[in-house]
Amino acid sequence: PESPNQDDFFLLQVGEWGLFGVLDGHGPCGHDVSLFCNKVLPGQIVRDPQFATEPLAAFTTAFKATHAMMAGKVVFDASLSGTTATVVLCRDNTIYSAHAGDSRCVLGYNRGGKWVAEDMTPDHKPDNEGEKKRIHASGGEVRKLAGDIPHRVFAKGKMYPGLAMSRSLGDNVAHAVGVTEVPDTRQVPITDDLKLVIACSDGVWEFISSQEAVDMVRKYDKAKVQEATDNLCKEAWKRWIDEEGNVVDDITAIVMWL
Repeated sequence: PESPNQDDFFLLQVGEWGLFGVLDGHGPCGHDVSLFCNKVLPGQIVRDPQFATEPLAAFTTAFKATHAMMAGKVVFDASLSGTTATVVLCRDNTIYSAHAGDSRCVLGYNRGGKWVAEDMTPDHKPDNEGEKKRIHASGGEVRKLAGDIPHRVFAKGKMYPGLAMSRSLGDNVAHAVGVTEVPDTRQVPITDDLKLVIACSDGVWEFISSQEAVDMVRKYDKAKVQEATDNLCKEAWKRWIDEEGNVVDDITAIVMWL
């Protein structure tokens, strides 16, 4: 590859609970930012005093703390580089999530034989009304450049930073104009019909819908979850080639059967 893989992920299994996360770096030092967060964020979460009783609060504190560390003296420049972060905890018969950015987590339900995908973490796009309002109030603006596809965050009247998401870790210049590290958090009970949890970087979601991903994975037995995950990533790769020729985004996927 011409550039380093900027995706990262982590998996922790401790007794009856499991914690996993997907990170998708961007910018010149995006791989450094995602690696830093991969090393720091899980520890910030599990060591937080609220983790045992209020995991959503612990998520928020950990996201803020990890981001703050990159505003200080680190060995990489996070001014125009950052990462998404999507974290999922399975504990107490509940799925807890926190996310900043567009590394989507999807739940797969089997409702009477009909499989239904539900986005647990809606993508943080700058043109979402609530996100745009916060950015404008902070001195930024949201624009779509001629010939470009996504809306991006810019300093008012400037051509930087041009970030295509409204929440992230790092991205210190963008955070000065309304981008935030504060995650959206959510909890969902593990009901009898909830069967799958899928978390991926946008290398998967660019050309595969949430419903398609659930339909691809559920065709495999639980024992073949690795094969199902590999197939999802291969299909994502194929669609990038079909749509973009020789351009393929970094691809990361985590699949969990319940």
